[in-house]
Amino acid sequence: MEATMNAFAKAQLEYDKRLPVDLDTDAERIWIDDAAEQLLLGADVTFKREFHSPQGVTYEQFAAAVDEFVMGQLSAFGISKSVLGRLVLAAKRRASSDACTAAAEAMNSPNPDEALRQIAVTLLTPLAKDALIAQDEDDEL
Repeated sequence: MEATMNAFAKAQLEYDKRLPVDLDTDAERIWIDDAAEQLLLGADVTFKREFHSPQGVTYEQFAAAVDEFVMGQLSAFGISKSVLGRLVLAAKRRASSDACTAAAEAMNSPNPDEALRQIAVTLLTPLAKDALIAQDEDDEL
């Protein structure tokens, strides 16, 4: 009888692990903020849930999303056609002030840092629930 109960308890635990977990939206917001900061610093944000494929946003994916945003800004708002060239040249010269100025112009936003953060948040938000579940699974190990 005890062996049957242990088998049932193990089966129930495995089943419970697969159920969606109600997560605190504050926890999701904190995870998204932390993960966005990692992307802004140049790191990948990845995690793996038990029995699932790895998930996340790589720095390369983030950079591609920023590129799409900037290209949209350039075509929509008629920003100087030389801004990307000036950005590359300033970076090559290691002229950080000129590079920051050109990047801000390319972003065409009152707060370029916030625009970048919002791009990261948009990429990360759909992953927050699974990321927190993955953290819980890791904590159980």
